[in-house]
Amino acid sequence: MGRLIRFGLTGVVTTGISYLVFVGLLRLGVNYLVACTISWAAALTVGFAINRRFTFGIVGGEKRRRDFGFYLAGAVCQLGLGLAGYRVLIGQWRLDPTLAFGLNLVLVTTFSFLFMRFVTFRRVATPANVVEP
Repeated sequence: MGRLIRFGLTGVVTTGISYLVFVGLLRLGVNYLVACTISWAAALTVGFAINRRFTFGIVGGEKRRRDFGFYLAGAVCQLGLGLAGYRVLIGQWRLDPTLAFGLNLVLVTTFSFLFMRFVTFRRVATPANVVEP
């Protein structure tokens, strides 16, 4: 349960970054799909560092590159899922971008947590690589 709470707190930070960039770009006249992609990239870097250490309690450099590779792969899948969601919610259903952002967030957040938990940061707990919750 603690991991889920930490994931939620991390999500607040990364979602805030993503939302601010997304809305800011929309106000500048950038297409919503391009704005989504850029906001995703902005939140990606911050999210990896915070999730690895804070959410999943992984310390040290062991498997950092591997973790980032999986994190990036999951994030690309998440981006594709998010873009598809926006294509439907904004492009077809003509929902307000803020409402579409909230609805899409539920789908991509669920995917993201499950991917990180069972793929990216999956570890056999050892004292050397895991901080006690």
